[in-house]
Amino acid sequence: MIEHMMNGMSVSGTTTRPGPPHLVGLTEPADRPCNVTENFWAGLLEAGWVARLRSKDGQTRFQLRYYGELFEGLIVGDDLPSLVYAVTESGQQILLFDGAVHGNDAMFCDSWDEDRLRTRRADQVYVDADGEDTFELVVWVGYNIDWEDERQSFVDADDPDFVTLVDGRRLPFEVARYTAFDAVWISATNARGRATDAVSEELA
Repeated sequence: MIEHMMNGMSVSGTTTRPGPPHLVGLTEPADRPCNVTENFWAGLLEAGWVARLRSKDGQTRFQLRYYGELFEGLIVGDDLPSLVYAVTESGQQILLFDGAVHGNDAMFCDSWDEDRLRTRRADQVYVDADGEDTFELVVWVGYNIDWEDERQSFVDADDPDFVTLVDGRRLPFEVARYTAFDAVWISATNARGRATDAVSEELA
């Protein structure tokens, strides 16, 4: 499901760019999920940022709880954007993806009624084809926009260190550039070692 996101990016080793600010301190280097080839994995690294989720207390297995619906096994939004959390055995919740907040379209193009967004409840539990509901999670986000080259088109004319979003909020440029990823993919590997694509969305 993620081939269409690559846009012919070249293959290389690893990437050192920062990832999404909301996941800082909650990840570690990721091994390649078993449903991704080595060449394609290298291409993902070239096109974006990837990591395995790890909670602050060291847990690496999570339930996925979400708002939205399933389409061909993928978590997607309905008439509102999807909302996906990882939840530890002890109940700690980690926001992985909010389609109303994260990504280029949500930040610069799309808007929703705030009262309706507040009705979303991530109360559905993701279950894979094996009937499993606890996973190691690998998160990838794609960055195809060259924010340095395009900086003047994003920043405020009066304050070049800030970016104004479609809803009027202002973010520091360095926060906005890593929150406005243009694709997201979440791979869930169950206890049997089987990996499944749980989230795969283009966001620009």
